[in-house]
Amino acid sequence: MSDEPANTKPTRQRRQGPKRSETSQAAILEAVRDELAESGWRGFSVDNVARRAQASKQTIYRWWPSIGTLCIDAALSLIPSAPDGARDAQQKIAAIIAPLEATARAGAGNYILRAALLAAADDEDAGEKWRGWIKAEIRTPLRMILAELAAKQVIRRDWNIEDAMDVLLGPIWHRLLVMRAPIPEAFSLRQAERLIADLKV
Repeated sequence: MSDEPANTKPTRQRRQGPKRSETSQAAILEAVRDELAESGWRGFSVDNVARRAQASKQTIYRWWPSIGTLCIDAALSLIPSAPDGARDAQQKIAAIIAPLEATARAGAGNYILRAALLAAADDEDAGEKWRGWIKAEIRTPLRMILAELAAKQVIRRDWNIEDAMDVLLGPIWHRLLVMRAPIPEAFSLRQAERLIADLKV
């Protein structure tokens, strides 16, 4: 047995990497939304965001290496969850895009969504993140609903998910990017109705 005294010093824990402060993160995303609403994607300034959020640019760049993904995160955090309780097919399809409609119709949401779309088009990482959200929140649920309707012979079996996405979302992107027009009330329900009508057997 060793005569050396046992090491009674407490073991030092290895320092963890920087953790996001939820308060600081929320302040940065809010500042990004304000900046996008005022300056858009093409005029976006990280300096303005840092000043608004009282955060350092080093912190922002450490958490979001791509400014495009920062803008996408800010926009996505504004979009609510899809509403529950839809009964028929039209309501289920409408519920998928209702969060986009709600966001575009509230406050500066239309400006923020427009800026996010431009960021997704210009920035590769932002585009990947945006498409990932579209796939998870819109494309996959829509595919499941249409497959169920086709099995019940409500719509034709040769439906195409890309065409369905164009019918459902194309008018939203057109209004936001081209016309810079507001999204009308009950837009989601009308788009769902048009999609089902186009796919009828």
